[in-house]
Amino acid sequence: MYTVNQLKSLVQKDRVHRRIYTDEDIFNLEMEKIFGKSWIFVGHESQVPDENDFITTSLGRQPVILVRGAGGKLSLLFNRCSHRGVKLCMKKNGSARSFVCPYHGWAFKNDGKLMGTPYREGFDDKFFEVEDLDLKSPPNIDSYRGFIFASLSEKIQPLDEYLGGIKSSIDDLCDRSPEGEISATAGCNRYIIRSNWKQQVDNGVDLYHAPFAHASTLDQDGRQFNRHGGGPSFYKPGTRKFIDFDPMGVWGFDNGHGFQGAVPQVDKPAGGAYQELYDSLRRKHGKERATKILEYDRFNTVVYPNLTFQAFGQHIRVIHPISVSKTEIRIYPVLLKGAPESWNREAVRSVAATHSPASMIQTDDVAVFERAQLGLQAESVEWVYFSRHMGAEKAEERGGYKGPGSSEFLLRRQYNDVWLKHMCE
Repeated sequence: MYTVNQLKSLVQKDRVHRRIYTDEDIFNLEMEKIFGKSWIFVGHESQVPDENDFITTSLGRQPVILVRGAGGKLSLLFNRCSHRGVKLCMKKNGSARSFVCPYHGWAFKNDGKLMGTPYREGFDDKFFEVEDLDLKSPPNIDSYRGFIFASLSEKIQPLDEYLGGIKSSIDDLCDRSPEGEISATAGCNRYIIRSNWKQQVDNGVDLYHAPFAHASTLDQDGRQFNRHGGGPSFYKPGTRKFIDFDPMGVWGFDNGHGFQGAVPQVDKPAGGAYQELYDSLRRKHGKERATKILEYDRFNTVVYPNLTFQAFGQHIRVIHPISVSKTEIRIYPVLLKGAPESWNREAVRSVAATHSPASMIQTDDVAVFERAQLGLQAESVEWVYFSRHMGAEKAEERGGYKGPGSSEFLLRRQYNDVWLKHMCE
């Protein structure tokens, strides 16, 4: 187990130690200190629209059931029979008034109340009076504009305060819907990747990698299936012109949250699905407001520690740590409620092209994450650097900080101000 001083030695102002990604003791401590004491994204209200609807997911490494019960009340239940600990529900989603344990038949209402125990006469008369055998719930659950978060901590700041300035990104995504709401019901792409969970978080606000990790997507020759990055002829300095991401900017807020900005979308296509969406928003809000909503497309947003999403790419990405070197990533296309069907259909197709198992973008990232996990096994090289645009970030009047688009300042703040604080508490 690490002492506070040992943990502090792993994080410096512009770098972190490789063990942060490779040490099992560090990972277990993260599950206790970060995933056990932060607000964790567990689902979207659209995934459980009707009474008795449920999804199964995880809160850190703990299995949970998100269910909409009587009167529309949302509950989050630990997916574990109170008798012998068997996982109650294995389905990813569905509708159920109750959950029955397959081992000894104990049955629970979908609000967690124990409703039936076979052959009850075999137990002591007072057993069911003395023991609290209902399904347990995390102490805190709350939502913001349909995004549901839960915390294992009894004492935690209100969700609204925890999100702080990053609420603007959630607003930016939801406001694109003529009804002001989104839906995450168009399927799910799931990956099990052989890397630490923080690789995906680190990458969430990293624009520096795009011309290289995604060269096959950005290059005109479309070499998706025939390049091998890292070869001597892969990149020759001065011979290729890359997109300049710095003017886009990157914003950082308290608690490790941040987002990548975007250049104004001045060349939106005339007609087609975009025009239909614009017309829908114009009818709802008027021309000025509709234009402002669609003027910019934000890239990645990170809600620390386990949620990223894109307005630009119209999807939600959820990070589920499994072990120090294994992570599950779930990606949900986002539908804009009230938007033209043509727009949502194209959005789903776009996510399939960029973030499905056979896509062009996410598969590049996954390959790099796994190669990073392999490279970090080199014990003789200790440090991972986050020094790009050191000190270039500036405080914003509206709160938070802004840096050049390819800056690594948000990573520096995440590790120095958030990760280290939680781990040392």
